[in-house]
Amino acid sequence: MKAEVAHISLNPRGGAERLSVSVIRALTEIGIDVELRTFEKPDHAMMKEAYGETPVKKIQKVATLNLLSNLARVTAKSNPDIHINTHGDMLPLFRHDFSKQNSIVYCHYPIAGCLIESGDKDYLDLLFNISSCQIAPEKQNQFLEIAKDAYRNMIVSSTVLTNSEFSRKAIFKMYGVNSSVVYPPVETELFQKAAFASKSPRQDDILVISRFHRSKKIENAIHLAKLLKGKTACRRMVIVGNVSPDGLEYYNFLRKLTKDYGLDGFVRFEPSASFSRLIELMRASKVYLHPLPGEPFGISTVESMSAGLIPVVPDIGGHTEFVPPRYQFHTFEQGVGAVIAALDAPSTESVWMSHHAASFSVPSFVTRFKEILAKVLGTESPQVTSQPLITNKMATTDSQA
Repeated sequence: MKAEVAHISLNPRGGAERLSVSVIRALTEIGIDVELRTFEKPDHAMMKEAYGETPVKKIQKVATLNLLSNLARVTAKSNPDIHINTHGDMLPLFRHDFSKQNSIVYCHYPIAGCLIESGDKDYLDLLFNISSCQIAPEKQNQFLEIAKDAYRNMIVSSTVLTNSEFSRKAIFKMYGVNSSVVYPPVETELFQKAAFASKSPRQDDILVISRFHRSKKIENAIHLAKLLKGKTACRRMVIVGNVSPDGLEYYNFLRKLTKDYGLDGFVRFEPSASFSRLIELMRASKVYLHPLPGEPFGISTVESMSAGLIPVVPDIGGHTEFVPPRYQFHTFEQGVGAVIAALDAPSTESVWMSHHAASFSVPSFVTRFKEILAKVLGTESPQVTSQPLITNKMATTDSQA
């Protein structure tokens, strides 16, 4: 039996890429050959370092993903038994022979159609690049309409999986499709072991982990910091994340906002911190703050919970499905109360959070995906073997997503 797994690129090694590698793991464990189709050739050294030896070695073939040829093609030349798009939030990959029995789409959130409608420059540039050829300006609108139709047809024609009830409702609202919630894989044991290795007491610190991009709404954390400064329970806020060239202007905006609020010394930025530094901050902090309302899932939230931090999150988004209501907020004033409650929580709360997060582990995802795959293919449920977690020396968080 053969499976084709499509993903834009595995090289970023973020949450979506970890999910794709975990799908490959599940497929190979039950004896299905995997052909990987990506736009960017995988860096096998980086993949091996991030995910371990086995997932890399088990890929039978790597082919180049060409969006334009796929949109025009009626059926796949390789004719796999099952096609799996693990980048179904962004990648409009449809063929006319797709059905719910031979196509699985993991859609983190149905955003592609909205990005095309809004004319999002970064996303349109991505689509044109994946088409692997020059598209004349007068033909670009036609191409985008084809891509939007392909995305809709892909969702409607496939078995759709998603990361939360929040995302499931969005998919149904946009496309009328009932999808199944399969929580994404998180290296929970890695963060748990690393963060609880130290016996040093935690400080009254708030940790924010996010890529520095305007869409992440990190200014919400700074607005909260302004209200929290001077509260006896709170020592400081540390904001950790990667800064790419397109996020530099936003990063400078956040630094200026911090200065304008008089928060120098209370709010500290650590751009592009190493993984070891991130673990050090997780060990030392009590609270993880997620500043973005409407986050479809929140991998960094689960990672932080695994490390024993108490999460404080907006009351809109996928994270509301696993963060206790007392640590959710709708207004900044409510956010202050939630943070103070988290800072005042006993150490047993930290331990409970870590155990609670264990249900999002990589093996849990692999087991659940195997069950879904068996139903789609109409086979008996495959035998689930006990496997160790994928080795990960460079575990990634939302700061790199």
